[in-house]
Order: sequence, then C-alpha cells, then structure tokens
Amino acid sequence: NHDALLRARRKYARWGDHERALYRSHRIRVEGYHGEAKTWHGLGRAVRRGLDNMQIQAYLAAAAVNLKRLAAYLLLILRCWLLPNRTLNTFTV
Repeated sequence: NHDALLRARRKYARWGDHERALYRSHRIRVEGYHGEAKTWHGLGRAVRRGLDNMQIQAYLAAAAVNLKRLAAYLLLILRCWLLPNRTLNTFTV
C-alpha cells in the first residue's frame, strides 16, 4: 500500500535522536529472530499464495521459534532442579 508507506516515511522523518536510538537497539535484538525464522523455519519463501496463507505461515513459524525457546528454557530449569548445587550461569542452552 503506497499511502501507508508514505505515512511511515513521514513519521520516520519526524523522529528525533531518542526515537532513532530506541529503534536501533530494538532492531539489533529483533533481526536475529527474523533471520532464524527465515533460515530455519520457512519464512524465506511463501509456501502458498495469498496474504491469508502467508499470515498462517508466519504464525506457524513464530510458534515453532517460541516452542524451541520454551523447550530450551524448560531444559535449563530441569538441569538446575536435578543439579541444585550449580547456578543458572554455569548452564548453556
């Protein structure tokens, strides 16, 4: 949508230094997740045609990434529970 793109560009042009710094720090954190979804979970290319189908594919990829992170966190908690004399910092996921 061309109008939405123009509105977004105008809004970005009005940003100050604080907003730009916030966006930069946000972007650094988010790009890794997007890259993982594209590389490992099929978001690099649409499987089916249509916006609705692409939205379903994006939801499924996000669910896969979140389930992977949840499994890693639960494994970390289980390790800490089984080996209580170690701290969380000694384990890597």
